[in-house]
Amino acid sequence: MKLDAVKNLKVLVIGDAIYDKYIFVSTLGKSIKEPILSVKHESEESYRGGIWAGLEHLYDLCSNVYYWHGEKVWTNTRYLEAVYNRKLFTVHGLVTEKPPIFPEISSYDLVIVCDFGHGTMSRETIDKVTREARFLAVNTQTNSQNYGFNLITKYPRADYVVLDELEARLATHDQDSPIEDVILKLGYKKIVVTLGANGAVGFDKEFYREGALADKIVDTMGAGDAFLCVSAPFACMRYDIRDVVHIGNVAGAIKVGILGHKGHVTKAELEKYL
Repeated sequence: MKLDAVKNLKVLVIGDAIYDKYIFVSTLGKSIKEPILSVKHESEESYRGGIWAGLEHLYDLCSNVYYWHGEKVWTNTRYLEAVYNRKLFTVHGLVTEKPPIFPEISSYDLVIVCDFGHGTMSRETIDKVTREARFLAVNTQTNSQNYGFNLITKYPRADYVVLDELEARLATHDQDSPIEDVILKLGYKKIVVTLGANGAVGFDKEFYREGALADKIVDTMGAGDAFLCVSAPFACMRYDIRDVVHIGNVAGAIKVGILGHKGHVTKAELEKYL
């Protein structure tokens, strides 16, 4: 694949902005007087997540990238056991932040929506994006704050969709059918469903399935966003579904080797796999 083929695309990333904090602790044991776990603070790291993380994956590929998010910014504070980076629990919060100037959607070759269900993608915004985008790529993420309520069916139109298996099955109310049948029920012309350790299956008039490529998993957070943001420009350029699935799989494999948003998918790393 020629990665420079998407260099001149004008790309807009729109969706929820998130601040991610990782607090690393070591376990001291059970508290003497209370039935709780006692830990010692070791260190902490903070990253910009959500659409900000998606942008980082695009900067090496496309020379003209812009973004927009709403004023509500979600915060995720994750506590991890320091030695093995095992997550213990997460605390969520909400802050307000002045958003960028709302863009002229129709002026972009590609619009990528990263919808985490935190409020940015209102009905009005969805209507505007689906009506005006030249090429629209969408992911609607299912998480503990929106379980069952943030479905891809909110979008009456999308030219390229990336979902994980749970998100696809929730949207079709189908827990048991083969994933190919679920994809057909969704009805989008170009779609990829990621299957975690089992890789991904894509559909564009025909199905294509590819196994997972990761050989080292540090943190799965953000892998789906990397898949979407890296593969969407190639979907926009009408690359074959095999190429779209493959480069998305490569991006996901790179991302799961990175803790949090400490790093991002680069062009040089992609080229190692391609």
